[in-house]
Amino acid sequence: MVQPMTTTRPLKVRGLLGNSMSLLALTYMSSLLGYVFWVLCARSVSPGAIGMANTVIAAMTLVAILAAAGFIPLLTRMLPGATPEEQSGLCSAAFLVTALVSGSAGTVASLLLPDHLRTTIGTGWLIAMVALGAVGTSSMFVVNASLLGIRRAELSLLATAVGSVSRLAAIAVMLTVGAVAVGVDASATHTILVIWIASVALSLAIALRSLSRAAPELRFRVHAAAFLRVRNSVGWDHVATLAVRAPAFVLPILAATLFPPEQVGYMAVTAMVATVFFSVAAAVSNALLAECADDPAKLGAQARRASRLIAALLLVPVVITCLFATEILSIFGPGYADYRLLLILLLLATFPDAVINVAMTVMRIQHRLRLVAFLAVAGATMSIGGSWLLMPHFGIFGAGVAVLTAQLTVALAFAAVGPYRPRIGVRGRTGGGARVPAGIGGEARRDTAEGVRR
Repeated sequence: MVQPMTTTRPLKVRGLLGNSMSLLALTYMSSLLGYVFWVLCARSVSPGAIGMANTVIAAMTLVAILAAAGFIPLLTRMLPGATPEEQSGLCSAAFLVTALVSGSAGTVASLLLPDHLRTTIGTGWLIAMVALGAVGTSSMFVVNASLLGIRRAELSLLATAVGSVSRLAAIAVMLTVGAVAVGVDASATHTILVIWIASVALSLAIALRSLSRAAPELRFRVHAAAFLRVRNSVGWDHVATLAVRAPAFVLPILAATLFPPEQVGYMAVTAMVATVFFSVAAAVSNALLAECADDPAKLGAQARRASRLIAALLLVPVVITCLFATEILSIFGPGYADYRLLLILLLLATFPDAVINVAMTVMRIQHRLRLVAFLAVAGATMSIGGSWLLMPHFGIFGAGVAVLTAQLTVALAFAAVGPYRPRIGVRGRTGGGARVPAGIGGEARRDTAEGVRR
């Protein structure tokens, strides 16, 4: 008979509101400081160098997401209520797996990048930059998920803030003293990439230090039991997370095959504005997962509280942005205002997206992971497939119609299956045990039995 996990909370934890606000602040601060960083670079560095640096950074980030996607919800879901020994094993396994996978995949990815990058930057430099950047970025994903799992998301905000500010300071100093060779693309690209990766390393060091201080009993301990739990639990989370992120990567590529670069640029800026609103539900839902993972008894009340918080943060700003969509897009330059309909469609999609995010969190806590993955993949397929079918007939706006339709359909599907009805995985609270779906690699029955002890 499997014994339930002993609930062990850190000395200091944050609640749903505190963690939600920390995650939102982290997202907005990273975006703002990242924008300032590239503005500084653009004033003194050639567009070619910026383009190459962006390509390499995008490659390392994509590799990191592919390596760490499943661990982000898994650690947030499994760390609350775990004993220090169990937390140590889970975190250690996640760090080791993501580092090995991202490092290996980063090396391979660097060899698949366009030939002109290897020629200009140098093959050795390119391999080192992509591999190191992928390892650092994926490790940051893991440590941020771990901090959220112990309900201290504000420590991730601190680490990211220090790293981002150091990045700005470094590039400003380098440009001021003339250390960046203007007009020499290779030198400028090297400088940007070194500064970027060094700032990631600094953020990672601070985040790891914060994690060790917030959970002083946490140790790096790699053992077979932890790897077995990770293997049995991470698969469906990985599939669902990648499916949720896929449209953001794929839709610009589809648009680039159908439309001139100018239209793709208009689409990218419009989507960037909409992302500010999509991040609200994602942040609150992640905080909800950490809040209720070790205590499903309060799931209903906290889910309703999370829904009210999302509505409070979204409703008025979305309405105002829709009403002034023309004026807001005009800030970016002439021509952008013509795409106000696309912005409005994406903003309307944030409401069903909020329903989906909360429902996915509830189902993760109920261990209905296969259903979460299935609906996430279905939504991504409808968004991408619908865009491919509609954009040739309706232009860029077809992507907005496809995304809104997909979000509405998936939200209705989640409502139909009843996310608040504990049909799978939480029946054990009444003493009847728990039925566990056989996930990728076999969903661990011990996981669910532990997750539903109360």
